[in-house]
Amino acid sequence: MSASHPNRTSLRNQKAKLAADYHDLLKELSATDSPTIGCYQLGKTIGEGSYGKVKLATHRLTGQHVAIKRIDRQHIPLITREIHHHRRLRHPNITALYEIILAEGCIHVVTEYCANGELFDVLTREGRLSEPRARRWFGQLVEAIKYCHSHRVVHRDLKLENILLDSQWNVKLCDFGFTRECETKKMLETFCGSLAYAAPEVIRRTKYSGPEADIWSLGIVLYTLLTGELPFDDDHEPTMQDKILHLDYEIPGYLTDESPLDRWYPSTRSK
Repeated sequence: MSASHPNRTSLRNQKAKLAADYHDLLKELSATDSPTIGCYQLGKTIGEGSYGKVKLATHRLTGQHVAIKRIDRQHIPLITREIHHHRRLRHPNITALYEIILAEGCIHVVTEYCANGELFDVLTREGRLSEPRARRWFGQLVEAIKYCHSHRVVHRDLKLENILLDSQWNVKLCDFGFTRECETKKMLETFCGSLAYAAPEVIRRTKYSGPEADIWSLGIVLYTLLTGELPFDDDHEPTMQDKILHLDYEIPGYLTDESPLDRWYPSTRSK
């Protein structure tokens, strides 16, 4: 009698596993979104862009984590330029574009996953950064922009939300939706990006130099890293524009003389 117990236990385990597999399959087939894309197992939603949600995914063979953005085919004309530029940019401080997976009704853009999220969230959570920490991250960002400009590409949407941090806390520049090729003397006209980071000439709707507009935005990022707040900020957009056009800002007195901000945007310090 006692010898039959293991067999009955094994049979119950097999039935339980079959039932669990059945329910897993039912859940998979009933899901609105497929839980797998190509070789990737989809996970939780980690962001949402202009054209679709971004999900964490895992390669089923290697275990590598990636970010996958689903984009409806109706938006393909709008994101083709972004993909075209992003796939050309290969730099340690720029998110890598791994592949594009075509599916019926949509495409999936597979990019590098940055485990520590947006630099914006770090600042929101911790407040202004120490000068050595800001110097390291800002230096990495400058290297990424320098690389883009050396390839005649301007980003045009530099902001804390588009600066990610990988698992080693290194900067990774992302979101190339407003990126354009720009010859040395070619001027641009389109207003794009975020108002708080926009250069005065962009706000005036006059022709502007793409690289110089990026450099202005770099200065805004640097100021925000060191102070925890934007240099030009107001809930009323016309007031914010006026502050930018008239350079109405101050450098806080608590920053040291070695602060990189003094060399970027010299100004009268507040007392």
